[in-house]
Amino acid sequence: MSSVLLLLAAFATPAVAQSAEQRLDDVERRKAEVSSLLEGASEEVREAGQLLAEAEVELPGAEEALAVAEGLVAAAEIRSREAEDAVEEARAELESARKAEREAVDAVREARDERAEVFTSVYKGAEIGTLSRVMDSEDLGQAVDRLGYFQFLNESKQEAVEKVTLERTRARNAENAASRAKDAAEEAAQEAREAEEEAREQRDAAEAAFAEVKELNDTRADALAVAKSYEDEIERQYEDLKAESDELAAEIRAAQQAAADPGPGSGSGGPAAGTDSQFVLPVAGWKSSDFGYRADPFTGASVYHSGVDIAAGMGTGIHAGGPGTVIWAGWNGGYGNLTCIDHGGGIATCYGHQSQIHVSTGQYVDTDDVIGSIGSTGNSTGPHLHFEVRINGGQVDPVPYLPSCFCR
Repeated sequence: MSSVLLLLAAFATPAVAQSAEQRLDDVERRKAEVSSLLEGASEEVREAGQLLAEAEVELPGAEEALAVAEGLVAAAEIRSREAEDAVEEARAELESARKAEREAVDAVREARDERAEVFTSVYKGAEIGTLSRVMDSEDLGQAVDRLGYFQFLNESKQEAVEKVTLERTRARNAENAASRAKDAAEEAAQEAREAEEEAREQRDAAEAAFAEVKELNDTRADALAVAKSYEDEIERQYEDLKAESDELAAEIRAAQQAAADPGPGSGSGGPAAGTDSQFVLPVAGWKSSDFGYRADPFTGASVYHSGVDIAAGMGTGIHAGGPGTVIWAGWNGGYGNLTCIDHGGGIATCYGHQSQIHVSTGQYVDTDDVIGSIGSTGNSTGPHLHFEVRINGGQVDPVPYLPSCFCR
């Protein structure tokens, strides 16, 4: 597997919902970590590393936002389709109700015409004439027949009135049903319009989220392309830093061996190898890079870091971790302005990338004395302290020698 593939695999971390402030904090921390890994690289490579760090932190959240947006789009489209179906159903119900209303109006009109016909007969004297003929009839059978006809006319009149009343009631019911159907159709249409607008907004959000993910992926790809073109330079810079560290180890050993008198504080106040004694934290800040081997942000290869980096503001005072004698105070290649203090017992501490050095070689310092200021000299991409603990010149992890709270 290529180094780039290793890197991409390392970046495949699960997305975690975070606030904007938390994401910004994570971005700044990751950029500081990448800065410490790219000390000594060219400015172009370091800039690419910063872009890569930002994309690395932002991408999982952007991908999660895209997934959520796509889910919302799908849900909104379903609601939109359901709303359109509801509109069609409401329109069909409205048409059916209007048809029933028209039929009811026709029935009322027909019933009214029938009643008018019956009442016309009455007004023309049909009932009175019939009653007179019944009363004048000498034939009982004929009288009964005529009386039955009279009863029929009365019943017809009553039925005509009842039919009109019934049909009018049905017409009113049909009108009410049509009105309700009309309201339902209008409500369904409004809901459909709102669902369509929601779907459109969700699609816009998804498109914006997709654009952000694409931009971050493009940024990452561009940064990796820059690193690929400078791969040999990066390897050379790492080798240079290792060589400088080895040279510093030899110089520390020589200074310790050459010191006939270790100094008034040497060996008396600093920690001895194998003890649980601690130095004070040299500067208030947060640890931006650990000691030991880390993965190169571009190639995925193991890169050795000889101390811990403590991020702090430019010009912040740097304090001596413990009492001892200054055995180095000056420029040292990739370390920039460097101070090293011999604490006795073969133990020394070194403080790199200072903006200013406030002590000189051979000077005795006590615990917590200010020996310099935070800077970004040498192979550094931002203000921080590179702090080392060395035993007989060799680097060891400084963390066990510092307060467990990593605080001042």
